[in-house]
Amino acid sequence: MSPETGLLVAATGLLGLIVGSFLNVVAHRLPRAASIVRPASACPECGHRLSPWENIPLLSYLILRGRCRGCGSPISATYPLTELAAGILGAVTAWVIGPVWTLGPALVFTWLLLVLTRIDLDLQLLPNRLTLPLGALGLLYALAAAFLALPAVPPGAPGAPPSLLAAGLGALLGYGLLFLAGWAYQRATGREGLGGGDLKLLGALGAWIGPVAVLLTLFLAALMGSLIGGLLILLRGGDRHLAIPFGPFLAAGGWILFLWKDAIIRWYFALSGLSG
Repeated sequence: MSPETGLLVAATGLLGLIVGSFLNVVAHRLPRAASIVRPASACPECGHRLSPWENIPLLSYLILRGRCRGCGSPISATYPLTELAAGILGAVTAWVIGPVWTLGPALVFTWLLLVLTRIDLDLQLLPNRLTLPLGALGLLYALAAAFLALPAVPPGAPGAPPSLLAAGLGALLGYGLLFLAGWAYQRATGREGLGGGDLKLLGALGAWIGPVAVLLTLFLAALMGSLIGGLLILLRGGDRHLAIPFGPFLAAGGWILFLWKDAIIRWYFALSGLSG
């Protein structure tokens, strides 16, 4: 890694910690239809307004030993973990993509997926106010690459925008696949297996990564969901009706395909013997 790349990675990681602090606010307030700007952050138990030093990512949690300075109530570990994840994911994205114009959209994509994951884990909810803009931004990403005078990015480069046609087809395919899967599951079992948020999330991912990658995203998400879900069911005493959100697996699969799409597609075709 060159010194310039190392500096970019470090700076993006630090920025990610700050963004992660804001994502905590979004994750807590947006599903409750509250403003993400006002009022200032406060303890949900006693209303203690957080001072600037209490808002320092990671450090404030460690200094306060995970408790509110006002009432001593424990602070959920999901807050520093979200900040840490935003920093690490941002740094990895910068390392993989490098100092090109696509890094900006890639970071927006990464951090939107992180906050959607956090909300789905907390509430089993994928808000339209995040999934729909994510899909729209994916289409705009492809549109900008097609019509604006931006520096050329090799088609196989990590995070490279799909063509406008591929973005549209990916969005339609992503939504349609889960719609059909959810319909079939409901007809077979009489229970709803997938929420509307999952459909919109996979459709949004398709706009960023295209139709072939969205198929692999669904496969990868189903594989991760089966492995982790099966483990959780075993740990919970074999309860097969345990509700496990699918959004985090879709987000993880989509992020992986976004950064390593071409390498994974080549590996998949070689493994399946379809590459000739």
